[in-house]
Amino acid sequence: MRSASLMSNSSTITIACALCVGAAREPYLEATLASIADCVDVLCVNDNSGLARSDNVATLERSAFAARGALRIERHPFVDFADMRDRAYAQVVALERAPDWMLFLDADEVHGEQVRYVAREILPSLAASVGSVDAYTYHIYGTYRWMTDVARRFCFYRYAPGVRWVNAVHEKIVGVRGDTVVLPYVYHHYGNVVPPAALARKYGTYYALGNPVAAAPPSEADANLDMYLRRAAEVRPYESPHPRAARTTLAALEAEYAAEFAVVDAGFRARRTIALRAAAAFRGANESLRVALRRVERPGCYRAPSRAL
Repeated sequence: MRSASLMSNSSTITIACALCVGAAREPYLEATLASIADCVDVLCVNDNSGLARSDNVATLERSAFAARGALRIERHPFVDFADMRDRAYAQVVALERAPDWMLFLDADEVHGEQVRYVAREILPSLAASVGSVDAYTYHIYGTYRWMTDVARRFCFYRYAPGVRWVNAVHEKIVGVRGDTVVLPYVYHHYGNVVPPAALARKYGTYYALGNPVAAAPPSEADANLDMYLRRAAEVRPYESPHPRAARTTLAALEAEYAAEFAVVDAGFRARRTIALRAAAAFRGANESLRVALRRVERPGCYRAPSRAL
């Protein structure tokens, strides 16, 4: 599906996104697309599924991007993660009108409503010397009631035709020039709340491409909920609201995996000692302070609440 031109939802800048999907079910894709619909002008997708029409493509074709003619999909076989990203980005390079900025996005990330504020108010106001914008992500883990950390995340970058990706796994972007602004904006990553077999499949792909881990992950057949429970020492309760765009999806998945989620919740509670709870609370306070201090670094740059609504 091709759009005739790149039309902006803003009078000053245009924003594109290069997204990749495969054959595996992406349970958060609908929420992901809804969360960025008001801030991204065109969505270029690399479909690695090898299928004539995958479930993920069907979700894309039901999105707001398809409805307004702002969706492009091309199909390429999966080689590695750098190649996957490069092929998606090549579609952006081929647009009739180049965008000003790019949103970096995975299909298991859901933004809060503030992303439009960042895209439409902050990006146009940045100096030409700024080449990228980082934010933070809540890494939700096991069920929707737990998280591992709030991590700094590459989020927006200025478009340039020479941008490319390197590394077969844990790929890195090359060619982005300029300073980086870090904002106290936090969005959500849900890729670690999936059935164990799906998690094992993902980890297995990473391992096959050379991910440097001590031991091979379990096979899909051998995967079980212990994949989550063995990380009980790293988790802490997640108590903030989830993004509005995700709530319908999360409620449906909560019902679908109610029994499994109950086991994980009980396992985390049982394995978290007083010492582990105290350590997790300290890490959480430290991470929250680190995000809040970004307001001090550039006063007046970000006025909206940092919490994802």
